[in-house]
Amino acid sequence: MGVVLTRAEVVKGLEPVSEFSVDAVRRIFEQFEELCPSPALWERAFHELLGCFGTPEACSRAFQVLDTDGNGLIDARETIGALAVLSKGHLSERMQLLFDIFDLNKEKDLAFDECFIMLRRTMVGMRKMVGILTPPEKVIHNMTKQVWKNAKKHTDSRILREEWLAWWSLDSSIRSALKMVTWKPEEQRGLPTPDQYVNVDYTRGVGDDDAGGGDGRRPGSRGGRKRPSRRPD
Repeated sequence: MGVVLTRAEVVKGLEPVSEFSVDAVRRIFEQFEELCPSPALWERAFHELLGCFGTPEACSRAFQVLDTDGNGLIDARETIGALAVLSKGHLSERMQLLFDIFDLNKEKDLAFDECFIMLRRTMVGMRKMVGILTPPEKVIHNMTKQVWKNAKKHTDSRILREEWLAWWSLDSSIRSALKMVTWKPEEQRGLPTPDQYVNVDYTRGVGDDDAGGGDGRRPGSRGGRKRPSRRPD
């Protein structure tokens, strides 16, 4: 997801997160859902939730890498979504977990804006963790439209897990991006092969003014959990 040049390597300070399995990330997500009252994580919650840093100092350095605006909070779904993509395990399991992370209503489907937010925030999280380039929002919007076109649905409808799988597993741009986080050949076993990929030019209609990306949200959209973020007492 994003512009891919080589196998992903996490940035300095985040090395411990590269060891997570997809099952471990799912447990992190479930614990977040159960225990965290807000869509954001402060440093202590980040440390306790991931549990992979040897010292508080190591955790603090990792948190500062992710807290790019320096406000003492990071977006939980952005972070866990990126961890899901980076984790070790079959790509289908990882991408299903990603879907579940942004399935805010827990009904095993996504609205158009939820899918856009999922793609955008996950790419932003990946940029912070492995330094990939993030496509302009117009490109991500075009990708989201293609998910619905592939499912033969109007954008007012919701897509199901299997329709999400049907899109990303055959899309040449996504499969090319996922190469950088495919750690073993068996992690893509059973998925479509390159001769079956569908090529779509997602840059059509994207001008120079769109090239800067954005803050991770489509105008007029709100993501994350619906309760306001707050710091601990």
